[in-house]
Amino acid sequence: MNTSRSLVIYISIIFLFNFSIAGPSKFELSEDFSGRSFDHPYDYSTPWVDSVFHSLSREQRIAQLLIIEVQSNQNRRYYDRIGKLISDYNIGGVIFFRGGPVSQLKLTNSWQRQAQTPLFISMDAEWGLGMRLDSTISFPRQITLGAISNERLIYELGLEMGWQSRRMGIQINFSPVADVNSNPLNPVINSRSFGECRYNVSRKSLAMMFGMQDAGIIASAKHFPGHGDTDMDSHHILPWIFHPRQEIDSIHLFPFRHLINQGIHSVMTAHLGIPALDASPNMPSSLSRGIVNDLLQDEMGFRGLIITDALNMKAVTDFYPPGKLEVQALLAGNDILLMPDNVPLAVRSIRQAIDEQLLDEEYVNRKVKKVLYFKELAGLDKVRPLSVSNLYKDLNASRVHKLNRKLAEASITIVHNQNDFLPLRRLDTLSIAALSIGSSVENPFQAMLSRYARISNYSISKNHNLQQAGEIKRQLSDYNLVIISIQGNSMFPGRNYGINEATINLVNELSKTQNVVLNVFASPYSLQSFGDDILNSKAIMVSYQDGRDFEEASAQVIFGALPARGRLPVSVIPNFPIYTGINTPGSLRIRYSDPEDVGINSDMLKRVDSIALTGIEEKAFPGCQIAIIKDGALIYNRSFGHHTYENNDAVKNSDIYDLASLTKIIATTAALMKLSDEGLIDIDGPLGAYLPLTHGTNKAKLIFREILAHQARLRSWIPFYLNTLEDGVPRPDIFHAHNSDLFTIQVANNLFMNNNYRDSIFHYLLESELLSRRRYIYSDLGFILFAEMIENLTGKRIDAYLADTFFKPMGLKNITYNPLEKHAINRLIPTENDTLFRKQSLRGFVHDPAAAMLGGVSGHAGLFSNAKDVAIFMQMLLQDGSYGGVEFIKPSTVREFTTTQFAGNQNRRALGFDKPSIRGNESSPAAESASVLSFGHSGFTGTYAWADPQENMVFVFLSNRVHPEASNRKISELNIRSQMHQAIYDAIFSQRFILNTRLP
Repeated sequence: MNTSRSLVIYISIIFLFNFSIAGPSKFELSEDFSGRSFDHPYDYSTPWVDSVFHSLSREQRIAQLLIIEVQSNQNRRYYDRIGKLISDYNIGGVIFFRGGPVSQLKLTNSWQRQAQTPLFISMDAEWGLGMRLDSTISFPRQITLGAISNERLIYELGLEMGWQSRRMGIQINFSPVADVNSNPLNPVINSRSFGECRYNVSRKSLAMMFGMQDAGIIASAKHFPGHGDTDMDSHHILPWIFHPRQEIDSIHLFPFRHLINQGIHSVMTAHLGIPALDASPNMPSSLSRGIVNDLLQDEMGFRGLIITDALNMKAVTDFYPPGKLEVQALLAGNDILLMPDNVPLAVRSIRQAIDEQLLDEEYVNRKVKKVLYFKELAGLDKVRPLSVSNLYKDLNASRVHKLNRKLAEASITIVHNQNDFLPLRRLDTLSIAALSIGSSVENPFQAMLSRYARISNYSISKNHNLQQAGEIKRQLSDYNLVIISIQGNSMFPGRNYGINEATINLVNELSKTQNVVLNVFASPYSLQSFGDDILNSKAIMVSYQDGRDFEEASAQVIFGALPARGRLPVSVIPNFPIYTGINTPGSLRIRYSDPEDVGINSDMLKRVDSIALTGIEEKAFPGCQIAIIKDGALIYNRSFGHHTYENNDAVKNSDIYDLASLTKIIATTAALMKLSDEGLIDIDGPLGAYLPLTHGTNKAKLIFREILAHQARLRSWIPFYLNTLEDGVPRPDIFHAHNSDLFTIQVANNLFMNNNYRDSIFHYLLESELLSRRRYIYSDLGFILFAEMIENLTGKRIDAYLADTFFKPMGLKNITYNPLEKHAINRLIPTENDTLFRKQSLRGFVHDPAAAMLGGVSGHAGLFSNAKDVAIFMQMLLQDGSYGGVEFIKPSTVREFTTTQFAGNQNRRALGFDKPSIRGNESSPAAESASVLSFGHSGFTGTYAWADPQENMVFVFLSNRVHPEASNRKISELNIRSQMHQAIYDAIFSQRFILNTRLP
């Protein structure tokens, strides 16, 4: 850990010495708005400004300098009172706080109609509309954004915040917070700052500013000249900063200088006592001419709007009464007076100060013109009502959720990782428990963890007692890994970020006795409370804040589906200096996302839904499951219909289907690939070299490659069960209704086969004649023999071999042979009502008769699974044989087995895998758009799995089309699987076409 920390410190120093502030070239500015912001006319005069200015009375001009506080969750009487202020005084604008988007937009439209001069509509929405409004999205707090290395994401956030503001009729957002939070105990800024490094704060502030102003919004840098090193809250008292001018200049003014140089439209002045800048007694910086006029305007050259922080805060009202306060704010150099307590008194007092020549009227008029100029700049010269129709949909569009998720993913920070403990790799070696402190069991974090592995979930209150702590420690003692999440925290240092002594003691005690991964959904400052004992943990993550996006992202980082790329934006003394952050790899496992994440419009995949519903309506199958992985993300996992046509059990994603011949690729072919890698078989060698059972038969000289490609002259199949029936009834010497020493092979409910008859099955198979010509004939027989050979070579039956070699290490919990041994029957989807052989409806027993007579375990059929586990297995193949950081099959082997082998013999097949058609007159098993690199298989029960390396896409479809009768061929007649497959390609190509046509 010491070496890692030294490396982090070294990298941080290099970063600081090589840092340069990104200018407009980093974030391109739109011509229609941001490009106009850099060179304002000295007198702020335009035809529209002059026309409006001359239409106003003296009192109305003064009122243009006022922005009043309003809420959109009040009653009619309140709204009428605000409307009267607007009508009577022609105030400059409003700042909205609590409420809802529809009510706020309706009020905005109403008050804009009522106003003689268009109103500035503003909000203090530092992390988006959700900071103030219900039914809208909250973006991450600034301290979280400070952990993100990619400023382009911050720009996109600013752009989205600006767009949402425009949609709401808002012209000013009081953001970004440009304060450098150098005091961990800061009670009011803290998590609202991008961090403690002036460079990081500058870059993030610039990115957010460019985004908002490119969207046409007035950004406002705050809180000038820097509120980051205070230990008091200006809402309640005047905070004092006693640093020398040099320190203020080099640290706290640094971000503001860069924002001003790059064209920020507005700056908010803070209520701070700063003797180094103005030694006047009890002089808040917002009211100081030396700070607002001399420093901000004259020295730093700012020509944009200067807006006070709220004038109802105790930091100023303790020293100046209403009326005098507003006059002093104007004398200091401010242009807009935010949230005065008494509008009539403020207007009257400013008018009186002008009359008494305390304020120069030309000075005030210039400010009025400046306000009008920025109103025109923001488009208020053409103000029009905005529709509330589709407002919720617009503000909660899929792109917004995608952005929020991307921000969360980019922020996750690993600060400690002993011996590269994360991401977790060999899941078969781990017994995992997840303990949530402060949240209930099955929160989004634990739910996402459980998607990757078998997790036992626990929770405990933060206010637990010693007895409860002892009990939870006892319960967790049986696990070799405990993932602890601390949730439901606070952003305030005064509350120790919501982490109490009981929590600290429990975490530290567990980390001393067990392998612990600690995930803190709180400010990074919270880590300081744990002391050095925290380093006993195997890994420590900072996920910054609660919320589904953060919880799901951090869980995926733990399993290597997402990379960790975050960096601490603040120092946590002594163990974690600023910029601490350990990179971990991503894409080791599938991540969970939505179509937009991979550039597909969700609406374009509704065709898949439609085809599934058509199949159910046409009775091609009672229900189905579908999984789609694109670019390593599971973007679609849905279920349709019911278990049967008769019942009301809706299909769920966790339900399990009979995979039929998908067994050939997921079980047998995969095992052969592994054995080939290990040098245990030669795919160009004869079967007899590895399976003594074949010696002396015509099967001994069959070549692996030809068997796998289905051109080894084997018959398609053999109806072994027919020889077990007498007058259509199972023979009593072969089947019994009860289990006994001789009858242990269960083929269905109350039907057990004689153990010795297994030998008869292989006798019939081995004695079967070969076809006369070596051509493509699909056959089960070779795969039945392969299963025997695999057991002969490995010493394990194929089901045990696959579980140990693939399924358990990959965390595949649902895929198995003989599912009744592991899963509840209500999760198992029924297949055929077998009237010929087993005389019953099959549920949990393999549909294929031969596989059933082999104990449910064979190489050609027998596997059961849900769609997701099949998709993950196909993704492993798509990733050249690796998954979860483990190489299961060599890349060269995957390529060899998924390549067409005998195209010259008009055979499209690869080794075990099916391929797209190679003949124009041949019906293809895949979509028309499937590439020649793609591979997969289908199954008799109505299943399908296909992977396409060219599009980096996996498609899995599972159904029970054989219920209740296997003769139902509608799934093929309607071409359901290929149509659905093609619909996915169409969605990919359509979106790609749309994006390409938008390029210049």
